[in-house]
Amino acid sequence: MMITINLLPPELRKRSGPPLKVLALLASGTVVAGVLVATWAWLVFGEAAEIESRRMQLALEMDGLRPQLKYNQALDAEIKVAAARETALADINKERILWSEKIDQLVDVVNSGNEVEHFTWLDDLTVKQETPRRGSNAYGSLRAAGHSGSERWDQVANFLEDIEDRELTDFMREFHSTGRPEASINEPDEELIPAVNWSFPLSLELKGPQARWEARLASEQARAAGAAGASQSDAATAKPEESQ
Repeated sequence: MMITINLLPPELRKRSGPPLKVLALLASGTVVAGVLVATWAWLVFGEAAEIESRRMQLALEMDGLRPQLKYNQALDAEIKVAAARETALADINKERILWSEKIDQLVDVVNSGNEVEHFTWLDDLTVKQETPRRGSNAYGSLRAAGHSGSERWDQVANFLEDIEDRELTDFMREFHSTGRPEASINEPDEELIPAVNWSFPLSLELKGPQARWEARLASEQARAAGAAGASQSDAATAKPEESQ
């Protein structure tokens, strides 16, 4: 076995171990890595703490808003119930017919003849309102047996024209047209006054709810427009009188 002995002075001998540059690079890398790890840890844990703080703040705000949310939900439910009730009432209002008003209007037309244009009376007046079956347009009707106390046939026609005269009455607003007039003369009876009279059927069919509603609105608008026009006319008439 051969043993080698280095007899050079220490300053001339080859250094053993890694060079200083390598050690410096390793030290620098270690420092940089440490800084990066520290920065990452600070960012992660600091951000996590901030997020947790924000979460707790939002949780507190949510706890404060929860009663208001429940109140708003209850209020929304009440609004929906009220809206449904208003819709139901509107539907009922569309379908409703003031029969007492209709009878009063019919009586006014009967009396408007003054025994000159027509001398009419009615028997067996019946009214009916119904919900139509599928495929049917029958919403109800008004039926009566009409009598005309005159020998003249045209008085029956006069009466039927009067109930359809929109300037005279709104009676026909909810009904379809009477159609072609029909009448038959009764046997004269000298014991009755008048002795000669005609009989005719008064048979009217109701319009549908939507058509009745639209007719009612149109009538009310026309009435309001007429009232406004009359007010303007009165005001225009009053101004010249004041100036005089």
